[in-house]
Amino acid sequence: MFSSKMDLEKLRNEAKTVLSVTAAIGLLTIVLGIASGNHRGQFLCLTLGLIVVFFSTVELVRSLKGADVRSIGIPYIQGLWVSASMGLGYVVTSPAPYFQLPPLFSAMLFIIGWVLLGLGVYRLLSVSRRTGLPLAI
Repeated sequence: MFSSKMDLEKLRNEAKTVLSVTAAIGLLTIVLGIASGNHRGQFLCLTLGLIVVFFSTVELVRSLKGADVRSIGIPYIQGLWVSASMGLGYVVTSPAPYFQLPPLFSAMLFIIGWVLLGLGVYRLLSVSRRTGLPLAI
């Protein structure tokens, strides 16, 4: 499985890349929320975006400090769970009339939500299979 130091570095680098991308997507949604011009849409984007950025950053730091498969994989999986969950939040809430988002912003957040959800689910299954760690951590 992960017997060599090189394999651990590969897992660590993968976690670093994926969690950095999810944090960047979270920052993008914060910027979109600010630019939307609607306070309900801003609160939606700020809340979900800040959650993604915060947890991706925290789990990134935790996974970089890890010395074995478990201490790298668990924070990686936890960060993926949060970002996938917030992606689902964007998919469900962005088209809702309550948030009064302009159609362009709603469509962009809907697409971003699917990207986060797809990336999260794919990587969750991939990491769990390769490391042997359960998804329910």
